[in-house]
Order: sequence, then structure tokens, then C-alpha cells
Amino acid sequence: MPPGLDDAIAFCQTAPPLRKRKDFLDRSALSADLKAPLYDPAQFTIKVGEVVVAIGRRMVSIALWLAQTIPNTALGVAVALTLTAVIGAIPFGVGTVLTLILNKLLLLIGLTAGAIEDIRQHAMKEAMDRVARQFASFGTVTA
Repeated sequence: MPPGLDDAIAFCQTAPPLRKRKDFLDRSALSADLKAPLYDPAQFTIKVGEVVVAIGRRMVSIALWLAQTIPNTALGVAVALTLTAVIGAIPFGVGTVLTLILNKLLLLIGLTAGAIEDIRQHAMKEAMDRVARQFASFGTVTA
């Protein structure tokens, strides 16, 4: 049985405050270019009735949790993005053409290879089931 809407709202509201999320990201070894896209989604909110729900903070928390829980998938995506960047750096426009051709393919291969390994270890299914249960109530809300 999925949690009720009140449970889902409470779950989102208990996400770490923006200040703690920013401190965590600032202390991490990520580059500034990687940190910046994580700050903006954390500020995203929605209004449910009279309550403003800080859903962005929870989404960023879940993304970081997934990166820890399904590390092979995260690593596969990181390797694919790195390869795409390296290919794009090839001079004389060749890299640009190769990047256009290969970027989605490399990402798909990296994501798939990592996900298969995580599935073998049952990490992917458990992680995705948990996320789906936590946000199931928002799917039943109508405007």
C-alpha cells in the first residue's frame, strides 16, 4: 500500500535543509561545474493545497543516495560522459562530429553496463522500489 499524501509531504519536508545540502556538496571532491547543477534543483518547491513542499531537496537527496546505492550505474554514466568529453576535445571538428554520433550510444552503454551489474547485485531493484514507494502518492494528486 503506497503511503498517503500527508506521508509523502512529510517525507519531502524532512529532507536536509538547503544549507546542509550546500555544505555537503562544498565539502565533496566534485568540481564546481558538477556542484552547480545540484544546487538549483534543490531549491525546487511545489504547492499542495496550502503547503509548500520542498520536493527539490528530497530529489537531490535521493539522487545522492542512489549514487551511493547503485554505484556501478553511476560509474558507468560517469565513464560514458568522460569519454564523450574526451572525444569532443579532438580538434578540427572531428570530435564534434564523433560526439554527435557517439554521445547517446556511449551513455546508453555505460548506463546499461552499470545497471546490469547493479541488478546482479540486487541494488538497482531495491533502490528503485524504495524511490517509487516514496513518491507514489504524488501520482494520485489531481489539480
